[in-house]
Amino acid sequence: MNDERTQRENAALLLKDAAILYERYGAGRPEPFNVFSVLRKDKDEVNLHSRFLRALLDHRKPGEEKRANLHDFIKEIKKLASKPLPNFAPDGAKVERERWHIDILITNDRGQALAIENKICAGDQDRQLERYHEKLKKRGYKDVHILYLAIDGRKPSKPSVGNLDEKDYTSISYECILGWLKRCRKRACDEPELRETIAQYSHLIEKLTDKGRSELMNELKDLCLRDNNLLVAHHLAEALTHAKASLMHSMWKEIKGFLAEHFGDPVDFSDAAKNRPSDISEDRIRKSIEDKRGPLAGWFGLYYCFGQSPAYLGVEANSGGGIGGGGGFFVGVRCDQGENKEKYDMIRSKLESLESKFGRGNPDEFWPWWCVLKSGGTGLEPGDIEKLADKKSRNELTGYIAKSAVEQLIVIRDIFATVDS
Repeated sequence: MNDERTQRENAALLLKDAAILYERYGAGRPEPFNVFSVLRKDKDEVNLHSRFLRALLDHRKPGEEKRANLHDFIKEIKKLASKPLPNFAPDGAKVERERWHIDILITNDRGQALAIENKICAGDQDRQLERYHEKLKKRGYKDVHILYLAIDGRKPSKPSVGNLDEKDYTSISYECILGWLKRCRKRACDEPELRETIAQYSHLIEKLTDKGRSELMNELKDLCLRDNNLLVAHHLAEALTHAKASLMHSMWKEIKGFLAEHFGDPVDFSDAAKNRPSDISEDRIRKSIEDKRGPLAGWFGLYYCFGQSPAYLGVEANSGGGIGGGGGFFVGVRCDQGENKEKYDMIRSKLESLESKFGRGNPDEFWPWWCVLKSGGTGLEPGDIEKLADKKSRNELTGYIAKSAVEQLIVIRDIFATVDS
């Protein structure tokens, strides 16, 4: 009894300490207003990131000759590479954007050039860095260096580097420039508009690089490794899976109630997949969450008779990867193409008219027609858990899924009402 009490107390203390860290990093809080996210897409390389960075590098305070941000940036780059133009002179330098298709180009009258290739989402082009280097050399710049600035810190691909020597380029991540941004903000202490703009941009970079989450995870890891917390954390992780399954089970019971009014009770069936029973029990959902790569593969749902046809109406969810790499809710007609090719082809042909109204995913050997009811919501990430744990939010999501499924399944059923199954 004392051991059980100690375990409960340890679990309570671990959760309390974790909650303190969670609050410190602002995890789970609504995203604050960010003018960059409002005016542009977060990952817009050209019109957001390159444009703002160029403006920040070229900025000088009224009445000051020196561009402190540019001087500081050059100094920062010197720390990060073996030979990042160690003698580059920022005084009188020109900072341009999209000059000769280079994202940001810094040049001076001494024949030095620092070309910044900005990578947020775009992939590398063949010989891209090599071509920029050659172009600048042909333009008369004797001392040329390429800075490959990537949101995730990845190195440029070999095809992009081409025959360029390693000493001629440097790879850094956006996380590396957060310190520089912090100093830029400090220098703007007497320029409130600029100061707050830099603060919002820094927050955007922290979001894109997942810096806050990484720091939180590191502290939580250290907390778990302290004392006997690792064993307690193991049990809490198991309990968390049960809690997730319980939330999903509550939701699916409500969805089943909605569907029962129009389609009666769900049915089980057996086909080539042999892994789609109409089972939304808490145990089934829990196993689907745990079974990342196995036969359950995260799937569960409800299936309804399609007359005497070998096809079924189905509403499914995926608590893991899902179709196209994301969890979600799906609705459609299930029919084994291998065993019922004629019926499969007829369904696919009959339901093509629904694409303009509901959209459609790529049909596979078991689903001649299906579409997404709602992306996400079943991966049980922090945002999903918060919505499902709140009864009002869960009811709204349940109502949306159920009503959308009913609308589409009725349309499908009506289309086949005159078909002799």
